[in-house]
Amino acid sequence: MKFTTIVIATLLVGAESRERVLKGNKKGICKKDAPKMNDFMKQMLYNAGAEADLDNLHKIGSITALIPEAADASVTGATVKDGMSGDTDFPHGSLKTLATVGEVSTCKSSKGEMLVGVPDGLGSYLYDNDTVRAICQSESYGPLRYESYPFPVNDGAATFTGSHVQYVDYDRERLSKFMEHDGPASDMVKGFGESIEYAYNLKGELVGPRNKSGPTTYGAHFSNTDAEGNYVVVSEPTRADWLMQSLCSAHLEEKHQWGEGIGLEDDIFITNEEWNTYETDVESLVGLSSHAIDLATKTDYAIGAMTNGGFEKIVEINPLHEDYVIFSVSGYNGSFGSYDKVIEKRNDAYSRPDNKPYVKPQNIVPARVYIGIKGKMEDGSDAPADDFLARNGLRYGKMYGFAIDMSESGPTGGMWRDAFHKDPSTGVNGNQIDGVFTPINWQWDGDVKNFEHDGSWDFQEQPPLHLGSNNHFWNGNGADTEGCKTEHNSPDPRVGISGFVQTSTCGYFGHYYLSNIEELLSGLSGTELPGDISASYYVYQGEVDITSQIELGGKGQYNDGQSALTNCDSTSCSKLTFEDIDGFEVLESDGKMYAIMQEDSGNDYGERMFITNALEHNGTPVTYYFIAMSGGSNNTRMMAGVGIPAGVSSGANSHEFSGIHDMSGLLKRKDGKKGKWELSADDKGHRKRAADRDVSINDKTIFIGLQAHNFYSGVIEAFEGDRGGQWLAYQPNIPV
Repeated sequence: MKFTTIVIATLLVGAESRERVLKGNKKGICKKDAPKMNDFMKQMLYNAGAEADLDNLHKIGSITALIPEAADASVTGATVKDGMSGDTDFPHGSLKTLATVGEVSTCKSSKGEMLVGVPDGLGSYLYDNDTVRAICQSESYGPLRYESYPFPVNDGAATFTGSHVQYVDYDRERLSKFMEHDGPASDMVKGFGESIEYAYNLKGELVGPRNKSGPTTYGAHFSNTDAEGNYVVVSEPTRADWLMQSLCSAHLEEKHQWGEGIGLEDDIFITNEEWNTYETDVESLVGLSSHAIDLATKTDYAIGAMTNGGFEKIVEINPLHEDYVIFSVSGYNGSFGSYDKVIEKRNDAYSRPDNKPYVKPQNIVPARVYIGIKGKMEDGSDAPADDFLARNGLRYGKMYGFAIDMSESGPTGGMWRDAFHKDPSTGVNGNQIDGVFTPINWQWDGDVKNFEHDGSWDFQEQPPLHLGSNNHFWNGNGADTEGCKTEHNSPDPRVGISGFVQTSTCGYFGHYYLSNIEELLSGLSGTELPGDISASYYVYQGEVDITSQIELGGKGQYNDGQSALTNCDSTSCSKLTFEDIDGFEVLESDGKMYAIMQEDSGNDYGERMFITNALEHNGTPVTYYFIAMSGGSNNTRMMAGVGIPAGVSSGANSHEFSGIHDMSGLLKRKDGKKGKWELSADDKGHRKRAADRDVSINDKTIFIGLQAHNFYSGVIEAFEGDRGGQWLAYQPNIPV
């Protein structure tokens, strides 16, 4: 038997052990379908060493205990016991558990797999009229950290370890009532599985087995190799062919989500490999592509058209035109460890217009967008109708960066992006910066080349359309020095607007508007792409003191007597600004925009999550309502070894909320609780957007991810589930 999925294909042993797994779930939809175990599977279970911990092995959705808490147990007197919740009296809405890493599938449609962590980018859609499919990827690092069990692709031709993209199917009717009772999610679980069953590489080849003694000349996963197919990652998978490295955030984009005929032509889960560590003194590497998963066929396509510098998050924004797609692109841009020889090759092959040497491109980027033409191949020719990437505008397009006048008389007085937001006189709500999104020279031609030829370096250059002027890409810290990372981004969901909100690890965020895109695109034809696109940026929040803007609602107390008004490290709770805004998503309600914000700062007392009031960039500071906190090396429950499931804690350490998706439209009825569903599975994305819009903020059901980096013992370790975490449902309760 080829070792493919799952060492844990397997988890449920004989009748007695199966009852322990399934206990407390008499109404579980999948119970009657629980697979029987044969002797071979029992032996695999025994070999995994988990036979002594079956009491902590649970069916998906059966755990109701919550990892997050409203305040530290030392303050509230909440129970401190392995496997149990802490303080769940959340001040601004309710949280419930949808799934927990370490739980296993008992559905006949699956193979008994374990949910893999740590949860990150996520989404949901109607699989059919009775089923909501929740999809989530794991930010897993394979042999570079904790190697998850392998999953097969292309009918078993190749296997991947590292990040998985998995789904859980929930009964729609039961999910619509889930926030009204205390029952477990297992009562509504209908199915579970991997979302990637087929995979194509950057050359358009089906990914195949890795040649372990030389280059893989056909079917290489180029994120792991150089252009010749030589494996160059610092560590090799133990059992799998390839490493799917650090799928970070992701965004679910439904067909025509911006209007009839406007937007993608398929339902896509768009994701990305974020960073990697290549061999010391690596001489050649391709880099990290983005990935488009066709949800209808469970097929993953590597995308080269957005550069190959690796990404944090990619989101579709409204192009206001049927023939084009536009994506906001965010992330590191070249976080590959040390690759000095590759930098040397770049300088040997290319010259910067200012005659300075190219430097490592990591975090030397402005806000970016990709504009593609639907139906075109890389050379501009018409594509076959069945070409998935071309049909969705992901073969022929250009990358654009936000550029401004950087002279002393320019809109920032010559300040780069990070400094501008850190200055208390300029990093204030409502400050406006006018500029343009302007194209770089590089364009993907379909030929897989090594990274020195990639477009990631182009943002160190002066924009090609502005040579000799004062206009430059508005990078974090200039063209020669790394700035703060452009972290999460979110599309403006409102009707008729092309724009997005962008955050930074420096703790600031703001809104970019493409002001004349509809007019520009309407004036083009054939293979024409626009030149400069007039744009404006508005600050929502600078990297300045936010303590007066936070509403704790009586919760958020830390272990040491301080509170979630501040962010803490090992020495003090003196951080008054946001720190490392990571998870971020804009939600629309009744024509207003709200945002959920999740930090990734390593807060020693518990990572924070907030929801804003209605966003405005009119000079009025944003209000941040505290939702919950989780983890922390100085958190009482973490120091006591509390883990969920029980037995998985490996000591006190940080957590991270990560991932937000509005489920509300999927659960909306036309005439109240007993009416017919607003949406059907055949409806296009703009109907989902409209349904979301019509649900008031405090009536929404929001899908949230939580990463628990210190949960890697017990059943998670035994069955190679990476690290822990939870899929959560959140219903806000804030002043409106």
